[in-house]
Amino acid sequence: MKKLQIMTALICMLGLMTGCDNYEKQYDSNTLVVKRNGSVVEISVEDFKDSTVDAGGITAYVEDQIDTYNETSDSEIKMKSINTDDMSHVKLVLSYKDIDSYDAFNLLDYTLVDIADVNEADLKGSFTSADDIKTSPADIMSEEKARVLSVTEATDVVVKGDILYYNDEVTVKDGVATTSGNKVAVIVFK
Repeated sequence: MKKLQIMTALICMLGLMTGCDNYEKQYDSNTLVVKRNGSVVEISVEDFKDSTVDAGGITAYVEDQIDTYNETSDSEIKMKSINTDDMSHVKLVLSYKDIDSYDAFNLLDYTLVDIADVNEADLKGSFTSADDIKTSPADIMSEEKARVLSVTEATDVVVKGDILYYNDEVTVKDGVATTSGNKVAVIVFK
């Protein structure tokens, strides 16, 4: 009985140390997870049901793209998982060192900066607080140690921390920010 308790404690500690997030099971749509240290996890969900590409072909293509990127870049992308069991709902989970790596691999122009590196004029649009109160860029600029994420595509965004403010290109429900993809979406979090 004592061995079982020790084994259970060790498994729990290992899970805590490795950050036991199972993103594949946790998210069912295209989602970008921004961690506190600035690293990024991308969950991509695609339908390949009517495609001529098989599961092995998809996996080989993704691995080749990652290998090519990693050979020519200073930062490394890692494939956490790919699930091709249901070809109508293929899930790919990739991890990136930072938002710049994510941008380079996906040919996008997202930004993640400290609030101290933002000018009030950069905060365009109408902003709402987490309390659902309209707020001004001046109020946002008074936040200390906040981070500002700008997203140009339609996606779900999860930040490891608390969303403080977001502009009118974002809706927030149950801690998930959904960006419209129409204009630049801005999320301020801590």
